[in-house]
Amino acid sequence: MATAPDSAAPAGPGDDDRTGAAPRSVATVQIVDHALQVLKAIADADRPRGVRELSRDLDISKSSVQRILVSLEREGLAVADGTTRKYVIGPAALTLAWKHTANSDLVGAASDTASRIAALTGETACVSTVVDGHRVTVYEAESPQPLRLITGVGRPYSLFSGATGRVLLSMLPPERLGPLVREHTAGDPGAESAVLGRIDLAREQGYAISREEWIPGGCGVAVPIGSQGRIVAALSIYGPQARLTDERTAELVPLLRAAAAEITVRWRQPV
Repeated sequence: MATAPDSAAPAGPGDDDRTGAAPRSVATVQIVDHALQVLKAIADADRPRGVRELSRDLDISKSSVQRILVSLEREGLAVADGTTRKYVIGPAALTLAWKHTANSDLVGAASDTASRIAALTGETACVSTVVDGHRVTVYEAESPQPLRLITGVGRPYSLFSGATGRVLLSMLPPERLGPLVREHTAGDPGAESAVLGRIDLAREQGYAISREEWIPGGCGVAVPIGSQGRIVAALSIYGPQARLTDERTAELVPLLRAAAAEITVRWRQPV
């Protein structure tokens, strides 16, 4: 598919050159869109990415990708290997992430409560939300125990693995949930029905529990915090199964629900 030249002019509904993308309802600046796509692509990758493969995967001309990467590198948002000239996310991105965390209404509302839950339970407590179809931790209070589980703030995980993902999915409206489930199940009606059944159960129960779904020997318990516009949030604890037995998780669900309700009140208070 041919790619239109980068331009500073606003893009119209027919100017979106991303394969399969829906027309934009609001005009955007194409070069900015491309720069953000490149930045997200190297941030999401688990290995350095080169100009050629970024151009191919994003359907953006190699010359445009190269110019964008040079600009990102100059601003510290990308770093190139001196030998391979392949790129990874740069240290300036950490500053942006820190700024978001420091200024987030959700983090501000949840940090004290999540830290208290970590201290009370002895397990890692996390506040998570949905970003680009993944679950992402926006605040984490680590367990004080030598043996503990951590997720890492800002790291993307599948929504379809773990208790937190199911709780977050259970809060999404049908128009957002449906495409995510169909993509995950590759259009298999049986698989789609099974996934939706697990999400419905999390919604009905008001919590979810996972065992060894994303890490061997690990256990997670999650409850919904609520939503603000398109932002949905969940509170979770993670730890080894040896400590988070069935009896222990049953005891912790009411504690997590009360903490989530506390966060919800703070999050929805007017500034």
